[in-house]
Amino acid sequence: MRSKKHVFYLPVGVLSLLLLAECNREIRLVGEGLSRCSGRLEVFHAGTWGTVCDDHWSHTNADVVCQELGCGSALASKKSAIFGEGTGQIWMDDVECTGKELSILKCSHRIFGENNCGHSEDVGVVCSESVKVTQGSNRCNGQVEIYLDNHWRKVCSTDWGQEEAEVVCREIRCGKPLTSKEILDFGIVHEASGIQTKCLGNETSIAQCSHQPLQKDCTVASVHCSNTQPLRLVNGTNRCSGRVELFYEGQWGTVCDDNWGMQEAAVTCREMKCGAPLVATQNALFGVGNDQTWLDDLECTGKEESLVHCPHRGFGQHDCNHNEDAGVICSETLRLTNGTTHCSGRLEVFHHGKWGKMCNHNWGAKEATMVCTELNCGPLLKTTEYFGESDLRAFRGACPRDATSFSQCSIEETSDTCRGVSFSCAGSPSLKLVNGTDRCSGRVEVYHNSQWGTVCDDFWDIKDAQVVCRAMDCGTAMMAKPGSFFGEGKGEIWLDDMECVGNESSLAHCTHSTFGDNNCGHSEDAGVVCSATIRLINGTDQCSGRVEVSHSEAIWSSVFNVNWGMNEAAVVCREMNCGDPVKTSASFGSSGDSRGYKVSCGGRERSLTQCTLTDYVRSSHDLFEEASIVCSGNVRLAGGHNRCIGRVEFYEKGQWGNVCGELWDVQDAQVVCKQLNCGRAHQITTMAEYGQGSGHTWIEQIECNGIESTLADCRQTPFLDRSCNASSIAGVVCSDSLGVRLVNSEVGCTGRVEVQQGEVWHSVCDANWDMSKAQAVCEHLHCGFVTSAPGGAHYGQSSGPVMEASDSCFANTTTLQQCSRGRFTESTCGHEHDAGLSCAAKVRLVGGWSGCSGRVEVFHQGQWGTVCDDQWDMVSGDVVCRQLGCGHAVSAPVSAHFGRGSGPIWLDNIECSGDEAAITHCNHQGFGENNCGHSEDAGVICLGSLEKPQVTVSPSVEVNWGDNVEFTCSVLTEHMGGTFLLKKTQGSFKIQKYSENEAATFMIPKVNFSHQGSYFCEYQKKLSNNVIYYPQGNPVELSVKVSLEKPFISMTTFQVMVVYSPQEVSVTRGNSFSITCSVHSLYSKGLVYLKNTNTNSSIAKPLFGHSVFYLAYFDFPEIEEKHQGAYVCIYSVNITSKTFWSAPSKSLYVTVVATSSSSVVSGLVSGLVLLLLLLIVGYMVWRRRRQHGGTMVQFSNRLVGALKPQFDDRGNGALDGGDRNPPVRARGAQRLQEDKVPDVDSESSAERVPEDLAGRVCYELEPLVL
Repeated sequence: MRSKKHVFYLPVGVLSLLLLAECNREIRLVGEGLSRCSGRLEVFHAGTWGTVCDDHWSHTNADVVCQELGCGSALASKKSAIFGEGTGQIWMDDVECTGKELSILKCSHRIFGENNCGHSEDVGVVCSESVKVTQGSNRCNGQVEIYLDNHWRKVCSTDWGQEEAEVVCREIRCGKPLTSKEILDFGIVHEASGIQTKCLGNETSIAQCSHQPLQKDCTVASVHCSNTQPLRLVNGTNRCSGRVELFYEGQWGTVCDDNWGMQEAAVTCREMKCGAPLVATQNALFGVGNDQTWLDDLECTGKEESLVHCPHRGFGQHDCNHNEDAGVICSETLRLTNGTTHCSGRLEVFHHGKWGKMCNHNWGAKEATMVCTELNCGPLLKTTEYFGESDLRAFRGACPRDATSFSQCSIEETSDTCRGVSFSCAGSPSLKLVNGTDRCSGRVEVYHNSQWGTVCDDFWDIKDAQVVCRAMDCGTAMMAKPGSFFGEGKGEIWLDDMECVGNESSLAHCTHSTFGDNNCGHSEDAGVVCSATIRLINGTDQCSGRVEVSHSEAIWSSVFNVNWGMNEAAVVCREMNCGDPVKTSASFGSSGDSRGYKVSCGGRERSLTQCTLTDYVRSSHDLFEEASIVCSGNVRLAGGHNRCIGRVEFYEKGQWGNVCGELWDVQDAQVVCKQLNCGRAHQITTMAEYGQGSGHTWIEQIECNGIESTLADCRQTPFLDRSCNASSIAGVVCSDSLGVRLVNSEVGCTGRVEVQQGEVWHSVCDANWDMSKAQAVCEHLHCGFVTSAPGGAHYGQSSGPVMEASDSCFANTTTLQQCSRGRFTESTCGHEHDAGLSCAAKVRLVGGWSGCSGRVEVFHQGQWGTVCDDQWDMVSGDVVCRQLGCGHAVSAPVSAHFGRGSGPIWLDNIECSGDEAAITHCNHQGFGENNCGHSEDAGVICLGSLEKPQVTVSPSVEVNWGDNVEFTCSVLTEHMGGTFLLKKTQGSFKIQKYSENEAATFMIPKVNFSHQGSYFCEYQKKLSNNVIYYPQGNPVELSVKVSLEKPFISMTTFQVMVVYSPQEVSVTRGNSFSITCSVHSLYSKGLVYLKNTNTNSSIAKPLFGHSVFYLAYFDFPEIEEKHQGAYVCIYSVNITSKTFWSAPSKSLYVTVVATSSSSVVSGLVSGLVLLLLLLIVGYMVWRRRRQHGGTMVQFSNRLVGALKPQFDDRGNGALDGGDRNPPVRARGAQRLQEDKVPDVDSESSAERVPEDLAGRVCYELEPLVL
């Protein structure tokens, strides 16, 4: 029995482990994949699953995913949500793997959640699932492994043949196997637990074949499939040179030379089984191709197995012609592998159709120098390098003393064990740094047309410097220096208008003007300062990333996170001129290196090389990763309430200092806000508004043009004859410090409204969003006046929590600032209700003969400024005229036609479509960015002053649900016969009507809550050749409410069939009575609740009736003491899922009394009195008929006079709502005193008997016992 329990528990334990492994998995493939190893890639982060964006997605990335999932090799890397769009977060973007990572999460990528993608860009992968080939030159050749019993096992070559190879090649989508004569040698590997596989040849997967484990050593089977070489080189001088062509979808096509460089050439040469890349040719050097151009904008790292694995636009996606066909020249017989550059590594040679390593016998500096020259790698640098050993066959060589080429050497294969040759060449000097303090700083010079020349500093920034530092193997770029900081060069200025992304391998790969084409002098020569001995890899800027050092042998090595802390991070940040350490650990990928350094610092060292560096070899048991840091950067804002406002401080030589405020301007402040990721410059300060700081001033005169990436990129010079005024200190208020921002729009002062809570930005719900709150935001942002306040996610949906547009926060600038520092109220809105707005800067016309002509001036940042006339035209003028209510433009004069303005020139290069609501909504360079003088001030002459149309609402701006509402638009105009438009500020509501008069009326029948909002009128007059657009009218707010009447309460007794509306009533236990709730209402459906306020119990009944009067009865067949209490009626209706309640009716207090003889006597007396009254009435009727046949019964004025005053005072409260009735009490009946009624002969002196006389008489009897 015990053994059976063990049998039961073992599978449960195994199942638990499997479930645990599944739960701990951080990635998965989902969607419409065909197997467990294909689908949309999702990663688990912060408790939720999210997708990965396809920017930079490559086959190498997909391969890391497949290996992490135990799914073999990648067959395809998919983009554009081919497995369906995901939902929720997009966790990863710009993923770039080297192929050595154990997890996709270890690859370089943006910060989790930071992306510029939509779910239409979700990536997917297709993995081989049950088979993979390893140790080959690419995915289509190598040793065979299969996935069996949850483990990868190598397949033995025993019984391995053509059938098995066909199944594998077909499964990995690599065509057919080559014959045994064509198979390359992947070395001999013995496997103690291999698998013997037997296939028929028609299986679709190797998993369908039969497998038998072998417990003895065997040689591992290998395959070499025909699709290994999807490339060819055409029109070259040998097999390793020519135009690059790719075979895709049954057709050969070329590769465009955009971004084509040595990394791409290295991949091509390796894939073609050629040697080292010598030249990456462009401009169809080997002739123009035909038909398709398959690839463009390749971005290889140089380590990919195939050219198609590099990131690229997509097959067939390009903007090239065949004059841009790319080519390569590779060495046929030589290559350097496993090195740090393409000019360093282990030497391998191609001999008798096979690659092998070169033994170090008879090998010296002379032979190495010859190889360096042959590979175009410059002079020999080091012969003491070691770049590992190879499993390939070994060759021995002997070169003649006068040999000038390796082809003159004799080569033979050897079976002896030997160490391979490794060395480093200096590389080709296409770039150098001159006049710096070390080899990694100086003026940038490039080699072109056999001549050195400089680079102009136009658009020169830190991204350009990064390319230079990487190309010079000088670590990370610290500063991009303009203005011939390292002295003026001589000769040609080869490059100008540099615009690098930052990941290029050469300045030649960046966007730039044609070589030699520039508008510069040598006073504008560009320079760089690189970190030399330290670099930060895969960071978000130059001050963050994974730490690597170049120590002793000038080889870059990883620093391991062993005892890595703030002391070490402080030294790195100081050496990189990056301020203070912020974080000592972050996810910046992994190099995969096992060798590196363990570092220990005191914290005060000037360089990491002054710390203690100890060699460290990481084992498979070590759980730590490489060290990484995030530094503050060399600029910060101090003294403000958050990081985006305050005194500007600059970090230099290990110390923070101020920036002089004497020449501080908007362009300088713009760079600071950009560098700190704080939006745009909102306001500048120059008089120590945020304190004095340390008192030390690093920067005196600074000149930025506003487009630099960092403040260090701007031109800096000291005052020549004096120092900066100590009281003048630069400061800035960046837009992200204001607590409110507008995003997701290319137009300034327009976009989705977001408010700041701590360091997090949240969208705002449009439920209570209106024009007045939008105006508060516009004023707070110095954006002028609001033109529209659309809801419904008009500017796109945000993510995360949504905040309410509360009156307490959005009243004005002060309340907005207070809520940002305190707390906004979270809303239950979804992001489909995100609020937006559009503001426009104020505009005026100056110097003309009326308010509708003159020089155009714009109000921005508290100051009026002009508009430059570059690209100024009638369309732009028309926008200004319409914005001012001046009709259409009739002329758009330039060249300061209305005189020169003063102050800033706010706008330049304006391009309007004509539909904009304001001139600042047109495309322009940005406020304050121009290349103009006031002699170029733009002006406009408009058709005339046009009145805004007015809107009135009837019956009022506050109406009941279901009412009919009329909007009347009117305008004072001489242009009769135009079109009126009624619009809402939110949504797309629009009604238009043509009118020959000055007004038009629009009716909205039976309004509901969707009709609430701000309405305004527009007026348009169509002329023969254009349309006059009148200015937008002022809005009016329509509010829809539900107002319920107070219900009436009354009581009915069945004994005498009369209705009472008293305040109190006494009822004998056991008797029956009924309470009636009635109401006048416009709403046909609803419920009425009869509530006993003593017991707090309620009874609900639906109302019945018609027109506007509805009621419900609540019967009490036998009243008990439990029914005693004060009763009220409450009316309720449900409209569009919202419930509305009336005020309660007046109270009716019911007292239950016991049965007694007095009550019986009272009942009998009441009955007798009623009988007596009926007899009297009958007698009078009989008498009248006897005397005046055919006439109706009449009472004398005397009788009526006795009854009518009491009736008037005791009107039914159920009908008139009065509260004039005295309580009805259970006491003895009171007799009605009657006067004798005289005969009345005249018909005119008599009054008709009221039809409800009996009821009214009974009503006057007090009291009745029920």
